[in-house]
Amino acid sequence: MTKFFFGNWVTRCYLLAVAAAAVFLLGAHLVTGDEGPSFAGIYLIGLTAPVSVIFAPIALLGGGWLASAMLWLSVVAGMLLNTLLINTIVGEAGRFRSRRA
Repeated sequence: MTKFFFGNWVTRCYLLAVAAAAVFLLGAHLVTGDEGPSFAGIYLIGLTAPVSVIFAPIALLGGGWLASAMLWLSVVAGMLLNTLLINTIVGEAGRFRSRRA
């Protein structure tokens, strides 16, 4: 499981960017005290697109615990899918590079 999340530098950079955006969003919620949608959520949704974009309008329109749960679950699902795609693309490029050598 560690190799899946931290197997290459591209995946590590992506996960660091997602973690930084999540901390930025949580910090914005703590500073403002507002549970409503904020501009900080756009960064997190953009980094975990396309999965989180499907649920983003629903999560950003409503308020309460259901909208927050939908936002965070869609972000986690998008992060996992993008991590899988990044690992697949980087792995294929590595195999192609070693085949040519």
